[in-house]
Amino acid sequence: MIRATTTRRGEIKAGTWAVAMLYFLLALTGVAQAKDSPVIFQSTETPPFWSASLPENGLGGAMLNVMSEAAGIKYSIEYLPVKRYRHSVAPYIVGDPDILVTQKHRAIFPIGIFSSAFFYYKPHHDVIEFHNLKDLQGHTLGVLRGTLEEKEYFVRNGISVEESDSVESLLKKLKRGRIDFCILVSAAGQYSISHIFPTEQDNFVQSAIPGSVRPIAIMIDIADAEGKVVARRYRQVLDKTLHSKKYHDVLERFYGKDGIPADRFEQLKKFEKLYASDWDN
Repeated sequence: MIRATTTRRGEIKAGTWAVAMLYFLLALTGVAQAKDSPVIFQSTETPPFWSASLPENGLGGAMLNVMSEAAGIKYSIEYLPVKRYRHSVAPYIVGDPDILVTQKHRAIFPIGIFSSAFFYYKPHHDVIEFHNLKDLQGHTLGVLRGTLEEKEYFVRNGISVEESDSVESLLKKLKRGRIDFCILVSAAGQYSISHIFPTEQDNFVQSAIPGSVRPIAIMIDIADAEGKVVARRYRQVLDKTLHSKKYHDVLERFYGKDGIPADRFEQLKKFEKLYASDWDN
């Protein structure tokens, strides 16, 4: 038994000090264990970027793997439907920060980029111009369920909106003429077309949406000690890993040697600056 050595005013009892130190050491042990415990990232199926059926969980998964290996973070990925994913309050999430409805104090680390595009089926439309909303009046727009907050805005401008639960469903509706065009992540649309309609790829036309470049990001709730520790680890290796050979090899496997976006670092730096104020110091 630990006994107090003194009880004079202004001095700490030995027993009290020992108990305080015990709690402190237990707290440190808890943080150390948290750092080494696997974290669970939530995502949504968006091949070729994220998919449980693809090697390394897709391009985003391969990027996350390189980053996590450098940071010494063990993890797994849980896939949710788009609508549930958008409203997730999980402490660890990967994807596009802009799509999340529930805003929390998250540290956001951009690790890749993607862009969106309009898609339409050429046999039904010689050309659809996408310069402004007037060009789209009288047409039906297809979107993934839960990704368009302002449906009424489009309806007021003479554009009908139809929601679907998958990219595959939207593309099939395009071919059947049920919708006139849809908004998809560019690479996701191309990937799905090549798998669902391999002999008709030339019939599906895409038109890039200017200013639609968005980050593929690691998002971590830093409201508690574990999140802060994990976020700090990713922050320490972010820049070095993005310029590493392992990261470049991931890009080359996905885009090909000559297809890697030339402005990827410029775009990533832009998003780094945008989110750096939310990083835990």
